[in-house]
Amino acid sequence: MHVRIQSPALLVLRLSVTDAAGTHRRSWSMPAAPSGSPAWQLPTVAAHLIRLHRRQTAPTVDGFAAHLTELSGAPIPFPQAPYGYDPLHDGRVSCLIDLHTEPAQGNERWPRCSLMVLEQETGRCAWSRITRRHGAYAVIAYTHTEVTAEAQRLSDRRRSDRSGRTAAMCELAEEVRVWAQRMHRQVKAEQTLIRAGQQQRPQPQPRRSARVVLA
Repeated sequence: MHVRIQSPALLVLRLSVTDAAGTHRRSWSMPAAPSGSPAWQLPTVAAHLIRLHRRQTAPTVDGFAAHLTELSGAPIPFPQAPYGYDPLHDGRVSCLIDLHTEPAQGNERWPRCSLMVLEQETGRCAWSRITRRHGAYAVIAYTHTEVTAEAQRLSDRRRSDRSGRTAAMCELAEEVRVWAQRMHRQVKAEQTLIRAGQQQRPQPQPRRSARVVLA
């Protein structure tokens, strides 16, 4: 009898940076279960954009790699393993988060960016979904939506599943949701000011006691 060992599904996070020297690209991967989904992985993308904005620094692949390294001790696992394949032709990839960034131009204070999220499942009932967002505001708003939905899903599940693992995941998701909501409100307020013809730099936020420090 032949035993077929199936490779685990993967989440791949790919970053591309285009500047005067050309386009630089790097990818990282991690197992899709249990945290390899947009709800758990988009916050690190949003946090990176927020950090670039606050420090007024240009995006670089090395800078994002350092950002992932800083998160290696966080309770949420983030992709750390280098990934050297084409995720669009890799049947193991169940989720691809693809972020393309460029330095801000002129009076812009946010790096230019576009995001593509591909979710797919192979097999008898194969399906796929592609979500695209353009601009840092849209990426942060999308992150808030995904995180909020995941926190609600786990809250509903907790009513019937009293295990310690579910409770811990629910609390962690709520912590990330609170962070994402705060970031979303800040950038939304900035949008309002800009539309009103005003310019205002976001004030530094006091450090709060939290297990997950994303930005």
